[in-house]
Amino acid sequence: MDNSVVMAEKRKAETAGFNELELSAIGEVANITLGNAVTALSMLLRNDIDISTPFVEIKNKGDIVKEYSEKAVITRVDYVKGLDGYSLLFLKEDDVKVMTDLMMGSDGHGMFYEQEVSELHLSAVSESMNQMMGSAATAMGMMINKLVDISTPTTTMSDAGNYVNDAFPQDDRFVQISFNVDMGELINTDMMQLYPFRLAKAIADLFIIKRQSSDGEAMF
Repeated sequence: MDNSVVMAEKRKAETAGFNELELSAIGEVANITLGNAVTALSMLLRNDIDISTPFVEIKNKGDIVKEYSEKAVITRVDYVKGLDGYSLLFLKEDDVKVMTDLMMGSDGHGMFYEQEVSELHLSAVSESMNQMMGSAATAMGMMINKLVDISTPTTTMSDAGNYVNDAFPQDDRFVQISFNVDMGELINTDMMQLYPFRLAKAIADLFIIKRQSSDGEAMF
């Protein structure tokens, strides 16, 4: 079979349940919200940060369990106003140690980088995620025409796949948003965010409604 056909079929399977308009919408929302989140993080860490264009996939829970068996630092944020659901951000241990070291006023490879991930690291990450995801929620609210508010983030270190499997028995499918984060010589890594499928679908549809409404108003 032609390679382009194989890739098209693979992409179709990866995005099952979203039409092209919804897929484009969630990608655009992710791009803007993550951009705002990273801007907040760069100010906190006092370093310039670049991110790639997010890549969106639909993932069954079983696939996540199989693919992500390594330990990760996982931050959970619950939406308490405007949306119903949660999001998860997965960070690698080394990246968390660099971030913590920078937040503590060092150069990213000081004593907090040399230590194993501890409660101090998790607390520092929770603080940074609170600012990141707060900025992301504000941006999302503007994009879907709702006031969006989040809970205080909770952060833990666990096997990524097992955490998703055990913590969310009610959700079988997720929207996975992958992106590269580049912070010079300190961090160059891939990060991942997960939304439960039902929430991502709602965000996409709300964004489409908002955009169509704005387009309609512009015509008059």
